[in-house]
Amino acid sequence: MVFAKHLRVVGDDFRSKYLNSTNDADKIAYSEDWTKMKVKLGTSLGGPYLGVHLRRKDFIWGHREDVPSLQGAVKTIRSLMETHKLDRVFVATDAVRKECEELKRLLPEMVRFEPTWEELELYKDGGVAIIDQWICSHA
Repeated sequence: MVFAKHLRVVGDDFRSKYLNSTNDADKIAYSEDWTKMKVKLGTSLGGPYLGVHLRRKDFIWGHREDVPSLQGAVKTIRSLMETHKLDRVFVATDAVRKECEELKRLLPEMVRFEPTWEELELYKDGGVAIIDQWICSHA
């Protein structure tokens, strides 16, 4: 997929500032012209963080048996961080504020892209979701 450049720039700035991750450092090849992107599998290193998409809200109602508790999610995240020797985790989630606060309490190593009101007005929910996807995809 090709995402809008202004959203990719926001995601890249976030990665650089909070996750010690840049395309150069992580050996991530990118071309503005997607038809010229010929990347050999396994050549990208990825950022020094775990990327997690933690679904909540309406997904819980239709898939309750598939959605872990926050404690269960944290246990799995910690296990993956240990396996891959990582000390940071980026979490993309639609959890309500109370759940995000609980998640941060249980997992202080967690960082999230939390847009300002101005950014939310500019990018809308869809743009924020794309920024989250971009950051996750570079882990």
